[in-house]
Amino acid sequence: MADSNNHRAAELPLTPHPTMKRLAHLLGTWKNEGLVPGTSTYRMGLGGHYLIQEFEATTPRGRKLSGIEYITWDGDTQSLRSHLMADDGSNFTYTHQVDDDGTCWTWFGDKDSDNFFKGKLSEDGRTITGRWQWPGGGFDVVSRRTGD
Repeated sequence: MADSNNHRAAELPLTPHPTMKRLAHLLGTWKNEGLVPGTSTYRMGLGGHYLIQEFEATTPRGRKLSGIEYITWDGDTQSLRSHLMADDGSNFTYTHQVDDDGTCWTWFGDKDSDNFFKGKLSEDGRTITGRWQWPGGGFDVVSRRTGD
């Protein structure tokens, strides 16, 4: 993912990419359970071109962490990409995908990275159950919508 889309300035669309609609199931506030508990609130912003996540979490070492993530369609990679920044200095990129069956993927960095989350959205759309995993480790995650 490029740091900017300056080279696409003349061709930027006036409406969000249709793939952004695949993230609508995340809108609202979620309580995250597991090794890294916390809350995440998702909203559409900037004309629907971005899904914005604001989060607070507690790391396995007990450190409180807060941050923000901007997810959008990346024309260069033809995928949903994000920048996540946190109060520990993190400035990470992720690649996201939502399959037709409700399977949610998040790769640390590029798609098919060996550090990834794979989860499943419940039929009622109120729970995501999955696992972050990487070579030699990982942890289970359950996220529950806290309101409508």
